Amino acid sequence: MSKKIEVQILGNYFSFNLPSDVAAKDFIDIIDFVENKINLIRRSSSDLDSYKLALLASINIAEELFTLKKENEELKDFLNKIDSIVPKLDIIDSDKERPVKLLPEQ
Repeated sequence: MSKKIEVQILGNYFSFNLPSDVAAKDFIDIIDFVENKINLIRRSSSDLDSYKLALLASINIAEELFTLKKENEELKDFLNKIDSIVPKLDIIDSDKERPVKLLPEQ
């Protein structure tokens, strides 16, 4: 079952039917995020109409998404490398039978 929500973007009211798995608060946070992007662009280019503002904002948001996806993949690769090293370290650690000597402080 969907929930109907009304929001204001750039002075215009819009109604959305939210799926039941989308929280209204989360959706409003997304709307605020988008409107903030639009307002940032508006401040630097005041002569753009609403359509162009929305288009540029969507391009900026898509660029952020792609950057974050790339960073996420790099982090996954890094974690996979760590996961492949940890078992080897466990083997090395378990092979040690002699106690580790600590050097006296000087």
